[in-house]
Amino acid sequence: MGHWGFRYVTNFCWAKDRFGIGYYFRGQHELCLFGVKGNLKPIHRNIPSLVYAKRTKHSKKPEESFEVFDKMSHEPRIELFARTKREGWDSWGNEV
Repeated sequence: MGHWGFRYVTNFCWAKDRFGIGYYFRGQHELCLFGVKGNLKPIHRNIPSLVYAKRTKHSKKPEESFEVFDKMSHEPRIELFARTKREGWDSWGNEV
């Protein structure tokens, strides 16, 4: 994140509807790292850091998470390891 000029701010947790594979624990959540460039302040300061959403395709982030990110962050936005393009976002990933 720092290499691309972003400053890590916090993380966001996606709690999935069912657990997956794992060696020590069977994972039922994913953390999304959230960073900014410059001194951007959040648009809203009352957004929870947890979203409950169903799992779909492997490693596809849920639509609910983008609704949260859109509410609290300024454009331009970028999704790393993206699977699809999204209006108002830059997308980077093998499947885009």
